[in-house]
Amino acid sequence: MADTKRRKHTIDAGHYTVLAPIPPFVDVILHSNQINPQEFAIIEALAMSYPNDPRMVKMVRKAGDASAKVPYLMDYGETSASILEALREVAEPYVQSLKKLPAPVQATIHTLLSINMVPNGCEKYGIPALLEINRIQQEMTDTLRGMMVGRKLAQEFHESDVKALNLLDEKWSKIREESFAWPFIQSLPEKSQMQYIPKYYEDNLVAMREICVIVDSPYAKELKELTPPVLQNPLPFDEPAPVTGSADWLLRVVGKVGRHFTRALLEIISRHLEEERIHPSSHDFDRINYEAQEALRLFDERNP
Repeated sequence: MADTKRRKHTIDAGHYTVLAPIPPFVDVILHSNQINPQEFAIIEALAMSYPNDPRMVKMVRKAGDASAKVPYLMDYGETSASILEALREVAEPYVQSLKKLPAPVQATIHTLLSINMVPNGCEKYGIPALLEINRIQQEMTDTLRGMMVGRKLAQEFHESDVKALNLLDEKWSKIREESFAWPFIQSLPEKSQMQYIPKYYEDNLVAMREICVIVDSPYAKELKELTPPVLQNPLPFDEPAPVTGSADWLLRVVGKVGRHFTRALLEIISRHLEEERIHPSSHDFDRINYEAQEALRLFDERNP
């Protein structure tokens, strides 16, 4: 049981971590869509417009919560067991809904979330599967935000992470100049905030990576105490991996699709499907893939 009143929570902006991961699922969308530098800039602007700092999730995962969902339910008097029970209740309806999908879509979702790839022969299910994953992630997050209301420790955790990132951003220029990376200062990003680095071939986006700087969460100890073993990052050696398709598995992996650039791409596609009155869960997979291409083209035309 967490008790922050007995602990001093400090922020050390000089103890930073530079992250440069390749965001999952962008390549799946690029498989059937061409994005030029102008379109990339527009999509990037949409990703940057989201109010929540994408580094917050990375801080949570670095602190040991693979799901990045435990902070919503943290509170005095809670335990890792009580939090896991509540999270499983939130996830269970989506576990059941996934079981009702056509077998190829289920297989695609399972493989995407497990190893970030589309199974061979299931390429046309890639975009529909990502849209379903995105829907689940958004709805689960909305539910958890509602459950967060009134939880003092959850609010303290959130506010402390925001404060830590603000302090890092404020001091980053000086930290960068004084870094031990000198004289190779160019190895450190000029900005600590999230940046999206595209790679083009003949003016078409073929790959992308993120780069940002984070600091340790001031409430990392409380988070570790309240994170159930099955959701810990990394998974404890004596904890069996959750069964693919189970609630614990979904809680651990569904957040992958929430990365801001991937989210922006899927939001553009979802909006267009709504305009065309095509439900993402329909079985007209060829039409969904075609309209996904149209969505990105029309979005660029409407946002010159």
